[in-house]
Amino acid sequence: MDPLVTAIIETFRASFGAEPALLVRSPGRINLIGEHTDYNMGFVLPAAIDREMFFAISPRTDKVCRTIAYNLNREETFATDQLEKTEEKWTYYLKGVIDQIQKLGYEFHGFDLVLGEIFR
Repeated sequence: MDPLVTAIIETFRASFGAEPALLVRSPGRINLIGEHTDYNMGFVLPAAIDREMFFAISPRTDKVCRTIAYNLNREETFATDQLEKTEEKWTYYLKGVIDQIQKLGYEFHGFDLVLGEIFR
């Protein structure tokens, strides 16, 4: 296993006192042509890049989200029913996704999360 992936898992264990329920990898990509057209039935030319995101995550039964950005050495705790802008701008995308899921009528519980980016 990549040393950075191991470090992300170890950070999760040390911060939350448990094993992550799930480890997710998201490979990096760019669109050489066709940005924002793939979901509109247009043509795209994607290419893989040398970056990956890893998420070590576990669900919670309450509304609290405890988040850690491994590469930034930053943390933020927020509630799914109190999504607000803060100084931790790296959480904006997470909060936006949670907000949109809730606007669709789904109940969203909290989670413990360590995310990190790996450059190959």
